[in-house]
Amino acid sequence: MKILKHWIFWVLLGIALVPILLKLSGVMQRIFELEIVPFAWIGLYWFVFCVALSIKAAKNSRAKLIYAYVSALPLCLSLGEVWGYVRDSQTASNAQCHPQTSGTYNSEYFTPDSITGYKAKPNVRATSLKKNDDEVLYDVSYTSNDFGYRHTPNSNTDSKHCLLFFGDSFTIGEGVNDDQTLPYFLNQHAQFKVFNFGFHGYGNHQALALLKSGEVARITQGCKEYIAFYESLPGHIQRANGFSPWEDLNAPRFTLAGDTLLWKNQHKNLWDKIANKIFLQLDKKSYLFKLTRPKYAYDERYNALYFAILDEIDMALHTQFGTGLHFILWDSNNLSNETEITESNAITAWLENQNFKWFLVSEILPQYTKNRLQYGLHQCDTHPNALANELIAKFLAHKIDSGEIATRPAHTTRESHPTHTTTPAQEARDVE
Repeated sequence: MKILKHWIFWVLLGIALVPILLKLSGVMQRIFELEIVPFAWIGLYWFVFCVALSIKAAKNSRAKLIYAYVSALPLCLSLGEVWGYVRDSQTASNAQCHPQTSGTYNSEYFTPDSITGYKAKPNVRATSLKKNDDEVLYDVSYTSNDFGYRHTPNSNTDSKHCLLFFGDSFTIGEGVNDDQTLPYFLNQHAQFKVFNFGFHGYGNHQALALLKSGEVARITQGCKEYIAFYESLPGHIQRANGFSPWEDLNAPRFTLAGDTLLWKNQHKNLWDKIANKIFLQLDKKSYLFKLTRPKYAYDERYNALYFAILDEIDMALHTQFGTGLHFILWDSNNLSNETEITESNAITAWLENQNFKWFLVSEILPQYTKNRLQYGLHQCDTHPNALANELIAKFLAHKIDSGEIATRPAHTTRESHPTHTTTPAQEARDVE
């Protein structure tokens, strides 16, 4: 009985050690920027525990052999975690840029969301200082509204004409202040009521989830006429297919069953929530787990889901708000790698046969394809700068003023016609 109590004590201690080390890891990382590799210590503890049992069972050769074999499992876990940490550190040290972000952006900004996976906490002003070694890349703040999306200071709250923006960190305006985003600059000309549903790391799967869940309709219920934009990177193909390493199991996941698009994790139960909590701990704290996650490599098969989601977004906008999708693609440029070029070409070819209006950034921003850094924050952070947002806004404002992009009252019928419109650069070429 004494031996049993002793054995149970060390098992309970080992179990208690798991949450303690995981919590300590977060504290050490946040306060001292020190990584303790918690799962390596957890594996080491259970290895020592199994070895101790093996020694204890010296007179029982069969038990001794079992404990010895079992001890290999936690030892492999521990060694795998150390190897993963060393590999990750080497990759980071070999990178040309070493960006680090500080401020309340890291601690008081993000919150889980059942529809999109995550978003901002409502009514917060988060500071974000990003540096590459000692060089400041940006020092800004993000202000969220009542719904946890970025506040646009010049939004006309009395207007019934509404601008809806969907997209990622480009759309929310990562690295620029509230009065330097694309929605802000566009509303200098339009004076609409603005809703910026873009957010850091989002893809078109979040945009569709917001529409299909009724969240956009709920938030914009006071609007009478709408214009909707979706701003995309070529890399949103991989995001739509679930390759975003920053997303957890709560992120919306769509799949194609023949020609039918299904939201496979729309309804979440208790097990889903428990599984997600376990996943989050492994994903944040286990280097071995990160290495086992699927890695993206371009495959044409991934395009179909991305395209289907875009088409469904266009349908949802027509059905719910009587307006169509206005699609903006940050297509390939002089900084693009082979994957981004291939993705960009695939999207552009597909757009040629679509009914919604679409625009290429390369046809809006002068010298974009040859000098991408002119429109980025820094060579270590190519999020759009204020200049890029302002020029795109002026282009879109011209399209609105000319009636080429028009507000539509809710529940109007869907248009069906070629909708790629000419840009000032194209018009100049046509004249020549």
